[in-house]
Formats: sequence, C-alpha cells, structure tokens
Amino acid sequence: MADWWNGVELWVAGIAFPFQFALVVLFLGPLCVGVAWVIDRTVDHASTWFGPAPGDEEPIGAEATGVEVAQDEERTEDLVDSVRT
Repeated sequence: MADWWNGVELWVAGIAFPFQFALVVLFLGPLCVGVAWVIDRTVDHASTWFGPAPGDEEPIGAEATGVEVAQDEERTEDLVDSVRT
C-alpha cells in the first residue's frame, strides 16, 4: 500500500500544475463535501438525541412574550425622543 501511495505522489508531483489543480478540484472537492455532509448529519442526530428536555426554557433569541415587546417599544420611543431633541 505504501509503495502504491508513493507512486501516486510521484505521479501527481510530476504533472503540470493546471492538471494538479484539476485533480484536486475533481477528487478532493467532492470528498470534502461528502465528509462535511457526514459530519453535519452526525451532529444533527446527536443534537436530536442529546437535545433539550421538553420542560427546558426557551433559548436566547426565541419568540418574545408580550411584556418584553412592550418594554422594547418603550425603549425605542426613548431612543427616538433623545435623537429628536
């Protein structure tokens, strides 16, 4: 196996740069996309498996309650008044 890989390395090193680039784009690009897809699916399944319990609180950035929206509106009005003055 090592002798075969050394032969491949020597062959790639011996060809012109544009062909080396084409080989990387054609073979290494799809390989990296495939590995990224596998990692994405693995993390997705793991996050589903180890996800939050049904009784956990909402994450930051979740939908605001009516009270929080009213406070935000007051704060926005304060900022607008300070700019007008």
